[in-house]
Amino acid sequence: MKKIILFILLVISIAPVYAQTSVGVIGGYNLSFVYPDINWTPSNYKVSYGTGWRTGFVADQHLWKDFYLQPQLIFNQKSYNYSTIANVNDAHYKYKRHLLYLELQAHLLYKPKIGNGRLFLGAGPYIGRGISGRERVEGYDQDGRFSSLGYDIIKYKKPPPFNRDYDEENVTYMKPYDVGINLLAGYELKNGLFFNVIYSLGTNNTSYDATRSYNGYLGLTVGYFLKKFI
Repeated sequence: MKKIILFILLVISIAPVYAQTSVGVIGGYNLSFVYPDINWTPSNYKVSYGTGWRTGFVADQHLWKDFYLQPQLIFNQKSYNYSTIANVNDAHYKYKRHLLYLELQAHLLYKPKIGNGRLFLGAGPYIGRGISGRERVEGYDQDGRFSSLGYDIIKYKKPPPFNRDYDEENVTYMKPYDVGINLLAGYELKNGLFFNVIYSLGTNNTSYDATRSYNGYLGLTVGYFLKKFI
């Protein structure tokens, strides 16, 4: 399924090269989460939102009437936080996980003219490849005092067998691909500047362990097309 989606996205992203299109840059802010809430054992794990960013390139191709195709190639950081209380002396730990993906998105937009610009509503799939990541681990004693600090590296590959001599204690393994769907709404000015809100939900499990983990985020985007629409 991931290969089929990737092929479709590649075809969609290449198509604007052969047609008149606008090209621009985008950047944005993510309020990220994982879903469903992680129900690890013991039950004293708590998961909260994390913050991240997006930046990259966008194209805008007119298809028919008020319908447009908008592929994007972006770097997309997705983050979340979680904490746990150990059974011994009520010590607790706070984790901040940051995941960076190179992501290809393709959105079908409805863009009617409203005022001096265009309102747009749309949706489309995405596929991302994990390229880097890090997890910050903070330890606190039973009195809430800071006691330790460590970092884990995120590797996007299958973990080694348990019976293999593989000295990588500070490594967390995750599946390399993140696939999902985006919903977005925004407004584009006649000078090429645009703003939008995006809601993204992953559809594939990114975790190798028994806990199923899906990425999601609510984001704000600002972009600018180097060529104005007609």
